[in-house]
Amino acid sequence: MSVTTDTRRNSPLTGFLARLPKPESLLGWFIAATLVVLVGLPLAAILLHLAYPQLYLGIFDLGDFDLFTDLWERRLWRTAVQNSLYLSFGTMVIGTFIGAGMAYLRHTYRFPTAGLIDFAAWFVLVMPSFIIAQGWVLFGRSGGTAHQMGMPWLGEFIFSLPGLVMVMSLANFPLAYLAFSAALHWNVRSLEQAARLAGATSAQVVRTIKLPLLLPALLSAAILVFVDTVGDFGLPAAFLSVFRFPLIPYVIRQEIQTVPVSFEGAAVLASVLVAMVAIAITIQIRLLRNAGADFLTGGARPVDRPRPRFWPLLTGLNVTFLGLAIFAPLGTSLSVSFLQRYSAGFTLDNLTLLNYRAVLSEGSVLLPAMANSFGIAFGAALIALAVGFLAAYLLAYSGSRLRRFIDITSTVTLAVPGIVLAVGYILWWNQRWLADWGIQVYNTPWVIVLCSAAASIPIAVRVVLGNVAQVPKSFLNSAALQGAGLWTRIRTVLMPLTLAGLLSAGLAVFATSVFDLAITTMLQPSGFPTIPVIIDEHFRTVQYGWATAATVIVCLITASIIVTTRFLVKRLFRQYFATGGSQ
Repeated sequence: MSVTTDTRRNSPLTGFLARLPKPESLLGWFIAATLVVLVGLPLAAILLHLAYPQLYLGIFDLGDFDLFTDLWERRLWRTAVQNSLYLSFGTMVIGTFIGAGMAYLRHTYRFPTAGLIDFAAWFVLVMPSFIIAQGWVLFGRSGGTAHQMGMPWLGEFIFSLPGLVMVMSLANFPLAYLAFSAALHWNVRSLEQAARLAGATSAQVVRTIKLPLLLPALLSAAILVFVDTVGDFGLPAAFLSVFRFPLIPYVIRQEIQTVPVSFEGAAVLASVLVAMVAIAITIQIRLLRNAGADFLTGGARPVDRPRPRFWPLLTGLNVTFLGLAIFAPLGTSLSVSFLQRYSAGFTLDNLTLLNYRAVLSEGSVLLPAMANSFGIAFGAALIALAVGFLAAYLLAYSGSRLRRFIDITSTVTLAVPGIVLAVGYILWWNQRWLADWGIQVYNTPWVIVLCSAAASIPIAVRVVLGNVAQVPKSFLNSAALQGAGLWTRIRTVLMPLTLAGLLSAGLAVFATSVFDLAITTMLQPSGFPTIPVIIDEHFRTVQYGWATAATVIVCLITASIIVTTRFLVKRLFRQYFATGGSQ
């Protein structure tokens, strides 16, 4: 009997099976390979095209790097770089001041309408930047809202560098607001009281205690605003029709979409944009390394917000702010969608529903565009959610040596502007040798799906990881002791407990992919209309009524899809939501 047992143990088949990689190891390699295809290869293609400008033709001739010297000799390129720096630094200062200031008021004082600041921050954060920018264009144009309110000077101000800084600051203040709000939620009064007992004045307490403790949050907020501004494509796309102010993202688009096509020029500008972002993040890391301070103790308490005597002033200030941040751009866009002629102004005789009829009529380009964009968003959400969920599992539970690589590659696109990622997809998937092998992804809808998924993977990973980390590993170990394999454990244990996070991540990716102007305008195949591109085209051709009506309809449909999906999923799987296991 023992001889038979030893023979089975030492059989060649047993030894072969023992040497096979474990399912968890295979999963790690699969996710790593997927991230290389979705993220690594497109970004590497940009770097390779800097050294080999004709790589897309299959020619491996080393370039002479003259385009880097042309960066300051070509007037358009030089102007775009300078304008991007001016706008980004200005927005970083003003946007951080607005966001941090509103966060301070929100978490320090109690006054009417204070809760609306949170709503405004999240509303502006999820709204595509090109839609907000279009609203500001309509607000400031001749005959627009500013002129009808008797403030033509405000319209002139908007179409200037300081005006653009204000517009971008109001669009990006949520980043600073949310980053700074987290630091203001807790207050350690014992430190302030100790300083007062030592004879410090109120100004000294602020300068020596409060500001140093809040400095990391302030620096993080500033860098977030800078990074988001420097890579923004929506503002130059909307303002170009009325105010020529070239920025790097829009010049990249010109290099790709004008004849002759300059892939190497787009690669150079994309590398400059990435370098700006990398330098900003590096500065943040170095500053925070020495600026951090652990100050939360058992004595920490949520901030007690009293109602001050000057609460009417705070209420008026907040209402003015909300009017500028939301109602000025978005309220103008909504009202313009009901106007027969934009130049005729807001009168009863000029109100009409013709714009909505034109948008929804048979033969309207919006209908196929909605089918295409919603299909792209659905595909991107599925891919990003699958990769994000499995990557989150590996990051939370796996001891694989690929964890660090997966963590970096699943986060890197968070710091890469969408326009740069789209350039990488063009340079990689437009290779001649890929076409010779029968791999045709470029100039098909799949290239938009893959690029949108790659851009959204950081969202999916971070949202799902927060839920996955709440599930004890002992749950999975118990299932493994009962004989459950890897996929059975994931399907029957982990997925039900993280269903709420999966739902939130999927809907977030879906919503952002529908309105991604930068990626779709760069990768849209011929004869394949998409929502953001057709809205942008109608807006640039001064068809304001059609563009705004289409925007309103698409926003309502997208919101309806999100609300309906959440309702149906929660109703079908109510047992998982009722227990709050993943909440």
